[in-house]
Amino acid sequence: MVQEEQQEEHNMAELDSIIKQAQEIDQAKKQPTAMPMQYEEPTINPFNAPIPGQGLTDEPGNYPWEHPPQFTQIEDAADFLYERLSNPKQLKRLLTMMRIGIPIEALVKVITFSGFLEGKFTVDVARLLEPIVAMQIMSKAQVAEIPAKINLGDAEDTEFYKDMAKVKKSIDLDNLPMEKMTEKKIEEQSVKGLMEK
Repeated sequence: MVQEEQQEEHNMAELDSIIKQAQEIDQAKKQPTAMPMQYEEPTINPFNAPIPGQGLTDEPGNYPWEHPPQFTQIEDAADFLYERLSNPKQLKRLLTMMRIGIPIEALVKVITFSGFLEGKFTVDVARLLEPIVAMQIMSKAQVAEIPAKINLGDAEDTEFYKDMAKVKKSIDLDNLPMEKMTEKKIEEQSVKGLMEK
């Protein structure tokens, strides 16, 4: 009797699972299906491209860099860029980019190339401005005390910053009065460990 009841429960469980599967199949049949081979128009047309040599037939002077530059002297262009970088809004953007890790080399290339694209100076002047703009940006980073990366190849520029820290420490020691300097040397000598002798 107990076995018969267990057999009935087992049969009921099987029936329930079969009924659920049948309901799922009915629901799947009722849902609309998409056509399997529906054609979609491509978004890029390979024939919608400029004709080779079309750039040579355009009217010259359509772009700012095709006109005479605003600044022909490097000094004038450097002054222009310095004033632009000193603008509080631009300076805030520049410092934010350096804080998030964008290297100075990348910023310099963007700044000088955009000046060329705006027609402010020629490509040659832009190239010659790169070290000047890099020094301007580096000085702003030092004033803001931001550990800026120099170029893309430097992961962290740790060696550069260690060297600069040593230089700064030596400058600070040179500026100390003579009494404090002798006290510092005595302290440094007494701090030495056993292995330094």
